[in-house]
Amino acid sequence: MEETRKIMNPLRIYCKNCGAPAGFDIIRQTYSCPNCGQVSGLPEVEKSMTQWRELHKKNMKARTEGQQLEEHACPTCGAQVIIKAGEATGACDFCGSKLVRRDLINPEQLPELIIPFFITPEEAKKRMQQWAQDNAKTPEGEAVLANIDKFKGYYLPYQLVRGPVGGTVTRDETYRQYYCDGYLDGTAVNTSKQLDNLTLNDMEPFDWSEARPFEYGYIAGQNVKLADISGAQTEERILWEVKEDFLPEVERVMQTEGVYIDLKSGNLLTIPVLLPVYFIKAKLKNRGVTAVMNGQTGRIAVSTGREKRSKPWLWNWFLYTLGTFLLLTFLFGNVYMGLMCTSVPFIVYGVMFSQSGDEVVRRIVLKTEAAKAERKGNALSIAEGEEVLENPYDNTPVFREKNDAGELVPVHLRFYPLSRMISVVVNTFITIFLPAIIAAVIRLADMKDGERFMDGFAPEYGAAWYTLVFIIVLLYLSKGLRMDAYDHPYIYEILENGKEKLIGDSDSRKLTVLSMFGVGQKDSDGEKWGLIKMLWMMGGVGLFLGGTFLFILIGSVAAILN
Repeated sequence: MEETRKIMNPLRIYCKNCGAPAGFDIIRQTYSCPNCGQVSGLPEVEKSMTQWRELHKKNMKARTEGQQLEEHACPTCGAQVIIKAGEATGACDFCGSKLVRRDLINPEQLPELIIPFFITPEEAKKRMQQWAQDNAKTPEGEAVLANIDKFKGYYLPYQLVRGPVGGTVTRDETYRQYYCDGYLDGTAVNTSKQLDNLTLNDMEPFDWSEARPFEYGYIAGQNVKLADISGAQTEERILWEVKEDFLPEVERVMQTEGVYIDLKSGNLLTIPVLLPVYFIKAKLKNRGVTAVMNGQTGRIAVSTGREKRSKPWLWNWFLYTLGTFLLLTFLFGNVYMGLMCTSVPFIVYGVMFSQSGDEVVRRIVLKTEAAKAERKGNALSIAEGEEVLENPYDNTPVFREKNDAGELVPVHLRFYPLSRMISVVVNTFITIFLPAIIAAVIRLADMKDGERFMDGFAPEYGAAWYTLVFIIVLLYLSKGLRMDAYDHPYIYEILENGKEKLIGDSDSRKLTVLSMFGVGQKDSDGEKWGLIKMLWMMGGVGLFLGGTFLFILIGSVAAILN
């Protein structure tokens, strides 16, 4: 029985020691058995899959004799479909043009795996019609209702992808590049140029436990479409789909939608498969609408042709301006004074965030929840919900950095640990009240018996310094805390026992007021730049700035001490 399961579903990886299903460990990039702990390396898995493919092709070639399947091509959109010999062809379901008969289908063009239709055409049509009625007030719902008679099922061509992929991640408002990678296992990429790949992607996942080696009997009486994009286009779609899979985790780690992912694939193993899909293509004013349904699970996705545009940096601008206004209002005790003084930070924040942040564009697809279809007798029931059908393959990316030994290891990135937040508060306090702190130390050292500390100590007289550092502190709390923090993360190596270890030197995560200007950071040669050296290298400008700050600091200390 177990051997039959292995043959029927070659996507499953089984433990070579005890025979139990093995799971993929995304952190360590290998398969391991949850039952006995046996590890199966990636080369072993790829070798097993290659052997299965060669055996399957040999068996399929022996079965092709006597099969009467014909290929028909659309001269307009290029769609290629196969049907039984002698059946009427009619019009192209993808663009409406008349199909042209060609030679008998080449067995080499047929897939190696197939997931059979589970939902009948009548059941699918009823479900899609119900969705359209529930969304009748939307243009997409109207278009689907008007074209429901064109709703048709097809086995569509996909490539099932297995293999490594990795690349860099960059966040808006920062310069540092982060490396992340993953191992694709069960990623299905559509290879039909006539249908929108984003919409098809949103009707997934499929239940891969039902995948079967391809047999002609599965497509008897069914419409079948062949792949019609090049290998380069297929690889481009693979990387696009991986970016979509990586995006939620990358956005979570980087804490923004404004991220850029640049990926490259490794040695990928692709397997041609046929997947069951019902669809309608309809016209809606000046744009087209594509509505698709997963023929196995019943999940629906409908393209809209609309886009969601957002500017994440606007939130930074608004929140920092609001925070500054509330702080100044509290300090001055006057709303109008707080509002007037906030005008300068408002301009500073606007220039800073707008220049370092771009607009994020996301296409809008209407879709139902993930679904799972079951049959009780002849009655079809479809359960919906986020957890109802999970993809058994973990395509979540893992971030990696070099540890202290120079090895590339899996890591967790943290940008605002408690120690950093405490440091920011302390740095801010010291920067603002530096003359008062110096004056307090001098006052304590110079106090005579019977004197009160506040006699001859007036911290409000340090206004010259407070005014000067006001903009610097604002820059520190905006650029330093919100932008530079992502260039100087706390990096924790993920150890084999599941624990974490902080790696990297302290300079790599330093975030002081001076480090915002590069003080204390290392250059490309590994040399650390101190304050005096930086001012000296700036020449006359540096000497002027250093002298001005020192003069105002000494004057403010003297004023506070009366």
